[in-house]
Amino acid sequence: MVLVRIVVNTKPTNFLMRTSNVNQPAAKNFSRKAKITGAVLLSSFCLVGMTSCENEDDDPILNTYNQQDRNFAISSSENLNAQISFGQLALDNGEDDSVLEYGTMLASENTESKAELEGLLADTDVEISNDLSAAMQAKYDELEMMSGEDFDMAFIEFQIDLLNDSMSMYENQKDNGENNSLKDFADKTLGKVKDHKEDAILVKAEIELEDL
Repeated sequence: MVLVRIVVNTKPTNFLMRTSNVNQPAAKNFSRKAKITGAVLLSSFCLVGMTSCENEDDDPILNTYNQQDRNFAISSSENLNAQISFGQLALDNGEDDSVLEYGTMLASENTESKAELEGLLADTDVEISNDLSAAMQAKYDELEMMSGEDFDMAFIEFQIDLLNDSMSMYENQKDNGENNSLKDFADKTLGKVKDHKEDAILVKAEIELEDL
């Protein structure tokens, strides 16, 4: 009788186990890449959503006007009208060359600003004024009675006070207005007002030096 010896080899099992262990990192890498890809896509969607919302919130407000905008349209137009009139009055009643030059600049630059304001509000229901306020008209009438040196000093001192008040008006519009076009106009005109005040201070200093 021939005996057949059967040998059981466990190596294939070990091989399978090793094979399983080799494939495991690849599976983990795939899972990790999938997670990273998902995170990137999610971040992209979030960024797109945020950008969309931000653009929506940052759309310039050009066609609506709150009560501050409407009040500003009246007060600023009255102020510009007054400065145009005061500039012309300086040319008529002033004596010092610096006052005459200041009056020319005042009338010219405020005329430009008034035209710009009218253009911004054309075809809207926002009203502007073509007159002076009662207080400005009273001051105009007072200065109109003066001439020469008396006029020069009274006029330039009044200008400094008026320009201080004007700065507050334009700053208030920048902070509390709704319409971006009017807010930009206020910012631009505020820069002019500050320049006019600096010029007025220099003119006053020149007048005072000449009187010494």
